[in-house]
Amino acid sequence: MKIFVGNVDGADTTPEELAALFAPYGTVMSCAVMKQFAFVHMRENAGALRAIEALHGHELRPGRALVVEMSRPRPLNTWKIFVGNVSAACTSQELRSLFERRGRVIECDVVKGDWRSW
Repeated sequence: MKIFVGNVDGADTTPEELAALFAPYGTVMSCAVMKQFAFVHMRENAGALRAIEALHGHELRPGRALVVEMSRPRPLNTWKIFVGNVSAACTSQELRSLFERRGRVIECDVVKGDWRSW
């Protein structure tokens, strides 16, 4: 089962560290860390579900609660769009409302910080 792990500091978190965190819940097949998120693949569904329940909200680093949930594939015929130069005051709901004028929005996130460090 593929697990999404959000709110990860990719510059300071290793795949080995995440694998050790998930290992008590079952067999970790692989672990990939990106800039602000990671994916953990576990062999057993039951172990993955236990890990999701136990680790969601866990602070791997002080003040950074992990978002741990089952990875969901992107729906067919959808696209991700990067929108740069968005005001720091802009909320996800404001951006969603702007794009919903043109069509259905499946997901909308405003990522704060300097994109060049991704």
